[in-house]
Amino acid sequence: MISGTLIVLSVIVIVLGYFLSNRYKWKKCPPGPRRLPFVGNLLALDPLQFRSYSKWADEFGPIIRVDLATTKTVVISDYKMLKEIFSDPAFSGRMDFTIFDIAGKEKRHGIVNTEGEHWEELRRFSLRQLRDFGFGKTSMEDLVMAEVNELIEIWKESEGKPVSSVKDQLLFAVVNALWTITTGKRHSQKDTVLFEMTTKSNESLSEILESGGVLLFVPKLAKIFPTWSGLTKTRKTGEEFAAYFKKPIDEHKKSYDGNYTRDFIDVFLKEIKDTTNPTSPFHGQFGEDNLLGVISDFYFAGNDTTSTTLAWMILYLTKLPEIQKKIQAEIQEITGNTRPVSLKDRPNMPYTEAVIAETLRFSSITPQGVGHRAIRDKEFHGYLIPKDTVITPNIYYIHFDPKIWGDPENFRPERFLSPDGKTFKKHEALVPFSIGRRQCLGESLARDSLFLFATNIFQRFEIKFDKNGPDHGFEPKVGFIVITPMPFNIILKDRLV
Repeated sequence: MISGTLIVLSVIVIVLGYFLSNRYKWKKCPPGPRRLPFVGNLLALDPLQFRSYSKWADEFGPIIRVDLATTKTVVISDYKMLKEIFSDPAFSGRMDFTIFDIAGKEKRHGIVNTEGEHWEELRRFSLRQLRDFGFGKTSMEDLVMAEVNELIEIWKESEGKPVSSVKDQLLFAVVNALWTITTGKRHSQKDTVLFEMTTKSNESLSEILESGGVLLFVPKLAKIFPTWSGLTKTRKTGEEFAAYFKKPIDEHKKSYDGNYTRDFIDVFLKEIKDTTNPTSPFHGQFGEDNLLGVISDFYFAGNDTTSTTLAWMILYLTKLPEIQKKIQAEIQEITGNTRPVSLKDRPNMPYTEAVIAETLRFSSITPQGVGHRAIRDKEFHGYLIPKDTVITPNIYYIHFDPKIWGDPENFRPERFLSPDGKTFKKHEALVPFSIGRRQCLGESLARDSLFLFATNIFQRFEIKFDKNGPDHGFEPKVGFIVITPMPFNIILKDRLV
């Protein structure tokens, strides 16, 4: 059903467009659904956009044009084409999200929303430092396991009782390992302040969707109607997060010792102090704003994606208990259930790896990924992609393409196993962390966290679906970028008592 706000938005955009804009002609453009003047395809979009993109991909092919009000978009639904276009520097820009700037200065800060040389420098520096501080090392595994163990202790208190808000309970447990490396401190898994701010953030993003996406696709109109578009609430939430994230930065500045670096903030501050080039992303106040942006990127990218994937996995395995039992049997075979599962066990646990891979495919929590932007005009497979066009990956379609997967609607981990079931097989069309130049910075930590949380939770507990609670099947909840499970409850039984 078309919402009233979307109708109002359409009328406003049409009227303003006809009187204030010039008609834009795009020669050699890809095929796509019929567009209305100035609102484009907004009125035809399903609330879960990937469903519309997938329907149009079946109708028009793997490269389609979709207009979202004033935003020209090309949607790619073929994984080989996606790898090609996302590996091309000409298509490695970002949409202009300065309206969401965490520093409140409507400039681009951090890694996720920047592009060009600044993005490359910040990404390279951050990845190098995170590796030095623990990515892929025992120290990182120890940090993750500390969070796993605390979560298990919390859940043991609820044994036999319905547990709701599964994703919310996973949220801080997942992000804490990275947060400790970043700031030298960890959140309590019962941190109500940060939980409330995260809830507010999700609410403000929901308002953006309810307003028809005007804040994203017609930002100039959002500034004219800041309350209706969600801009006012989004900025207020951003200010609260900025104040929270600035606290550890200010504390580090006061206690900074150039001879001893404790964590990521310290090495970033050292880089700022050593930088004299005014054009550098590490220079002066701009450098501090970028530090704030990077911390924000770590928090939002680190908590929502992994905790959501784990929540989906728990839902799937409560609905498919025979798969849960197979994982538990493999865990017992490797550990004897006399010790926790560790990363060194991963090569000997192909079935568990296959279940995680199938969860990543089946959930496709970022079904449209994070779009790129063409930074100059360039042709791609015979079509002209003009500068500033947004390139959207149709990850959901790729993950559910029957030509690739055969029976994509079935949750079947065996598709990632060798015929004898003894070897885990990667598949190049599985791209949950995107692909190309802007592939997820935290992929290795996310994969390690998924493995450690999933295996140790299912080693400890038999998890059943609470039939007396809500049951929405596998229907996803509409989200801003990430799609999450609808509310569900679980019942835990300790297997190791």
